[in-house]
Amino acid sequence: MKGKEFAQHFEELGFSTNDAAVYAALLKVGQSTAGPLITETNLHRNVVYTSLAHLIVKKLVNEKTVKGKKFFSLSSPDVLNEQFAKKVEVAKEVADYIKSNLNSEAQEISIHQGNEEYGNLLISLLKALPKGGEQFVLGTGGEEFMENTMKVIWKKYHDVAHERKITVRMLGYELQRKAMEAALVKEGIYETRYLPSDTENPAGIHIYPELGIVLNIIYSDDKNPVTAIKIKDQKLTKGYLNLFHNLWKVAKK
Repeated sequence: MKGKEFAQHFEELGFSTNDAAVYAALLKVGQSTAGPLITETNLHRNVVYTSLAHLIVKKLVNEKTVKGKKFFSLSSPDVLNEQFAKKVEVAKEVADYIKSNLNSEAQEISIHQGNEEYGNLLISLLKALPKGGEQFVLGTGGEEFMENTMKVIWKKYHDVAHERKITVRMLGYELQRKAMEAALVKEGIYETRYLPSDTENPAGIHIYPELGIVLNIIYSDDKNPVTAIKIKDQKLTKGYLNLFHNLWKVAKK
C-alpha cells in the first residue's frame, strides 16, 4: 500500500485530510520533530501541530521532550482496532435502541380486499401466532358475508387453525346464534358468546394480542368484496382487547 493510498484509507476511518497526511508522514519518517513532518506533508507548521494535537488526543501519536525539543512517534496500531471496536459496540447499542423505539411506536397499516387476499391474510396471521395462540373476534358478519366469503375460505382457514392449535374467542350477535352455532361447535376451536343486538354490524374486529395486530373487517355482501384493514399498533391492540373483555362479561353463552 502506497503512502497516498494509506492516507485515503485513513480518511475513510473518519480522520481529516490533514490528520491523515501527518499520520502517514510520521509513519514514513519515523520518530521526529515537527520539522520533517512539515517538509514531508508540505503543510503549514500550525496545521501540522494542530493535526499532531488531534492524533495525540486520540492516543495514536506519542509525544516526548528530549533536551527541550518535542519528538513525535506513532503509538501501537492496536489502538486503532480498540477504538473502532468500541465504536462498533456503541453503534450497535444505538441501533438497537432505535429499533426498539421504532417497533413500539411505529404504526403499520395495509389494506387487503377480496376473498383471496383476505384468506391469505388470515392464514398468514395464524401462522405468525405461536402454536397454541389465541385470536379474539369482536363482531361477526351476517348471512351474505358467510355465503360470499367465509364458505370460500372456511376449510383452508380451519385446517391451519387446527394444525396450529389456535383457539378463538368470539363475540357474535344474538340474532346470528342459530345460523352460526352448529358450524362453530363442529370446529371445536371457538368459545363464543353473543351480544343482545337486533341488528348486524357491517364491520368487525379481529384482535391478535401476541402480534400487536388488529384487523378491521368490512364484510362482503352481494355487491361489494370483503375488505380488511390491518393495523400493527400495540396501544390500539390493547385498547380493543380491553373493549372485548368488557363486552365478554355482559355477553351470553
